[in-house]
Amino acid sequence: MIRIIQGTYKGRFLKVPDSNVTRPTMDKVRQAIFNAMKDKPQGAVCVDLFAGSGAMGLEALSRGAKTVYFNEKDRGTFQVMKENILSLTKDDSQFVMSLSDYRLFLKRYRDVKFDLIFLDPPYRFNVNHDIMEEMIQRGMINQDCMFVSEQEKPNLPLDGFEMKEYRYGQKYVAIYRKEAL
Repeated sequence: MIRIIQGTYKGRFLKVPDSNVTRPTMDKVRQAIFNAMKDKPQGAVCVDLFAGSGAMGLEALSRGAKTVYFNEKDRGTFQVMKENILSLTKDDSQFVMSLSDYRLFLKRYRDVKFDLIFLDPPYRFNVNHDIMEEMIQRGMINQDCMFVSEQEKPNLPLDGFEMKEYRYGQKYVAIYRKEAL
């Protein structure tokens, strides 16, 4: 089990999906990511594009996010994610759940502008840079948007964004912030 670290739901435990399908971000890594973001989740519209258990999006919700879009492709994992979300909140203005491939999600919600985007695809599925570029091209990000990219190889720079990367074991985590003009 994993837990919510800070905020409204601090200390609440979340179910973990089948480990053959997902690999949840460990508590200490999640805490480091959110510490680096400071108060970014406050009032933000977020997306957890490869949600798994929903831990990243739920941590953002616990820390004051306005709305979190949770997307998961695997049906069994989606059910666990749904249980986790509904165990914390029944207020459906705070969340949107989607059971789909990330490409369909990006088409379906192309008119939504996000403040905070979590990208943690399945192991060895290094598509984060392409997703970030696509979201920028489609106009799916707000002016002060932030991306959090987790993957197994170093992250690439992104035009117009400052990047700070951290390494946790086999995982590279990059936080991209829009560069000041």
